[in-house]
Amino acid sequence: MAYPELVIDWRTHPRLADNIWQAQMAGWPRVLTYNGPDLVLRRAQRRGAMHYQHSGTDYEIPRILSRDEYPFACTHEGGGGWVGHIPARENSAQGGLIAAFLRRHLIMAGRGEQSRFVVTVINHPRGPVVAK
Repeated sequence: MAYPELVIDWRTHPRLADNIWQAQMAGWPRVLTYNGPDLVLRRAQRRGAMHYQHSGTDYEIPRILSRDEYPFACTHEGGGGWVGHIPARENSAQGGLIAAFLRRHLIMAGRGEQSRFVVTVINHPRGPVVAK
């Protein structure tokens, strides 16, 4: 099945695109499953993504710029993946890009394969993501 493709262009959102590119190159999935607007779940996933444990102690990832997690908190795969730091304006733009994409493709949570989509970074100066 061909999934709808959320395209993130490095030319318009360079730090956002680079963060996703780095995460995907590290092996995080390109195909994601939309979880829906469950704010409690999103907060829990975001908290999970923004913290890590070392020797049994919980630490928060420091705030350098705006912290951006991938896979996205609104997806089943979110909540413990890659966290990068990007300018707040690009992080805010990401929410709008995702929301518009979901509306345009009628993607809703809980619809199995119809809740899935592919995230692709284009125009990255280091080329496309290479599958691991």
